[in-house]
Amino acid sequence: MKKLRIAAILVIMVFIASSCGPRNSGEDISEEDYRTGTKGLELKFMRNSPPDKVYSNNEMDIIVEVRNAGAYPTTDSFDGKLKIYGFEEKAFSGERWDGGNFLSPTLQGRSQFSPRGGRETKRYHIDRVLTPFNSEFYEPTIVVAACYKYQTIAEPLVCIDPEPYSVFDEEKVCTINQAGKTYSMSSQGAPVAVTKVTEEISSRNIHFGIHIKNVGDGKVVDENVRNDCPLDMDYNDVDKVLVKAKLPFDASPNCQPKGDYRDPVRLDDNGNGFIFCTFKKPASKSAFETILQVQLDYRYLDWIEKEIRIVNIDR
Repeated sequence: MKKLRIAAILVIMVFIASSCGPRNSGEDISEEDYRTGTKGLELKFMRNSPPDKVYSNNEMDIIVEVRNAGAYPTTDSFDGKLKIYGFEEKAFSGERWDGGNFLSPTLQGRSQFSPRGGRETKRYHIDRVLTPFNSEFYEPTIVVAACYKYQTIAEPLVCIDPEPYSVFDEEKVCTINQAGKTYSMSSQGAPVAVTKVTEEISSRNIHFGIHIKNVGDGKVVDENVRNDCPLDMDYNDVDKVLVKAKLPFDASPNCQPKGDYRDPVRLDDNGNGFIFCTFKKPASKSAFETILQVQLDYRYLDWIEKEIRIVNIDR
């Protein structure tokens, strides 16, 4: 009996030791799909920064929390900056961003390794605030804008039926009828989304119509306006999206518009865009399902604002 009790104690000790030992790093990796949602960056003023009221000749801080709520990028390659405006230049003296106005490249999006996404806090310090013309008070609206490169990846599962009207009675895994087929899409963890894909098949080609929409609260701008965004742009720098579409058997479709720098997809006043891509048929004669990968590249402009009151007590 004594030997049995000792053996039982040893088994329990081994179990406890194995429970407290190193865990497989793979157990901490989430399998949740993070390519959901309609956000890119989220901006928020920290409490009392800026304050509701500040007195002239005092210093002031504007502190902004920046969180990447989307799914791009998954490496340390974030490219974005902040810009502050909305006030009379002479009202602020000795103002500057701590470390400059560019955001950290480590501001990654949400992923299995970073479920909440990257976060950064930026401070804009002002040595001295004033009221223009020595007036009694001044009430500017402080605007902080973020202009940043972003990307959307949409991967709908589509049906490839090279011979949709064949008289041969094949037991197909999927079918395309004469009216074509429509694939509805949900959000993809970015402020610009593929909302719908339509498919038609002709005698030689497979055609996909890709519908795009600005589903965020900000503005889509040209991917190339890194230095000019947000205050030095013109009407030709907005509502442009670069699009790449490919199938496993054809990575170079013929698209209208082309979706490149010279011929991007242009969004209308409601934020909608469209590209029509023609793919070659595969060698296979049997129907099958595969991924249509659509990649959207663009810059995005988000902003927050707050009205403050500067009171002149030295007047």
